[in-house]
Amino acid sequence: MNDYGWLFRPRNKNIGVGWQTYYQAMSNVWVNACIQTYIDEIINLGFTIYNPDLEEQNTNHTNYLKDLFNYPMGRKSFDTYALFQTVMWKSYLGLGDAFCEVIYDKEFTSLPVGLKHIPTEWMQYYLDTCQWGFKGSNQRFENDEIIHIKDPSVTGNVWGESKIDVIAKDLTMDILGQDHTLSILENDGLDPSGVIEYDKDIKPQIWERELKRLEAEVENHGKGTIILKGAKYNRAGVSNRDMEYSTMMNNIRDRIIATYGVPPAKVSIIETANLGSGSISTQDKQFKKELKGKSKNFEDAFTRVISHGEFEEVFQYNDLDIEDKLQRAQIEDIQIKNASLTINEVRNSYGKNPVVWGDKPL
Repeated sequence: MNDYGWLFRPRNKNIGVGWQTYYQAMSNVWVNACIQTYIDEIINLGFTIYNPDLEEQNTNHTNYLKDLFNYPMGRKSFDTYALFQTVMWKSYLGLGDAFCEVIYDKEFTSLPVGLKHIPTEWMQYYLDTCQWGFKGSNQRFENDEIIHIKDPSVTGNVWGESKIDVIAKDLTMDILGQDHTLSILENDGLDPSGVIEYDKDIKPQIWERELKRLEAEVENHGKGTIILKGAKYNRAGVSNRDMEYSTMMNNIRDRIIATYGVPPAKVSIIETANLGSGSISTQDKQFKKELKGKSKNFEDAFTRVISHGEFEEVFQYNDLDIEDKLQRAQIEDIQIKNASLTINEVRNSYGKNPVVWGDKPL
């Protein structure tokens, strides 16, 4: 409790309590791995800007908006698309809320010219004006000047719900369990599973001499075994408690990654049963659903901002490609050979132009 009191502190975003708890919990190896999995996928996907109502896109609009997201604070800034997405997604998945200020060119065009991430702990909701603003400041944001991405609270709170609140007890057990193991391994080189038992009536001078021999063995060799007449040596195997501890740690790990909805294979867990036993394709399909659902929060928020003024474009992350290309090609080959599919139908599915001879069955 003294060393890890942050795990037990009450967390109340309304009054700014508990932010350090979230940040320290995010350093847990499994929490960090889950969050990083989402970030890596999002950055690799890239994004598309388009107007769904137009067949031929307005390139002036799309190019400007792509530039806005690729360089959210201008080309001379260190803020890039990857960095901006990283801090926004990390805040959303770890703290439960992600904030971004939308900067407009109010003097000339009233168009969005910048996107700047705001650390969540800087923000406060002011009930008197129903606006978000900085703590201890008169700065207030209008609805179109702020992006707030969250998973809504079932209580209707203005703040989002963090996954860390769900797994708080699991994180506590994980940290304290690891510290318990570390304390055993750092026990001055002594082997806790080996015991040398001496007669209780052993003479003091003999007892002192044996203690010195044990100390010498530990100092010279790390640890050793002494065989003495009249001594009894017991070596324990793996106890039920040891096995229970291992099972508990695995269960904690499983609950953490299940809460984030990340497939075990994505965080390098490959097992022969239970959690990691599903096929990679099955896990990928499930993760695609999880990613698409969370991405929708960002897509809707970004689209709301860029629709300001004359823009009618939408922001959309590219689709996660989990298709097995070899399997698809083999199926198409079979369909072409049994005349259930033509060459041009296959070419059309890849966006290729038809060929003159491709409409007849092979």
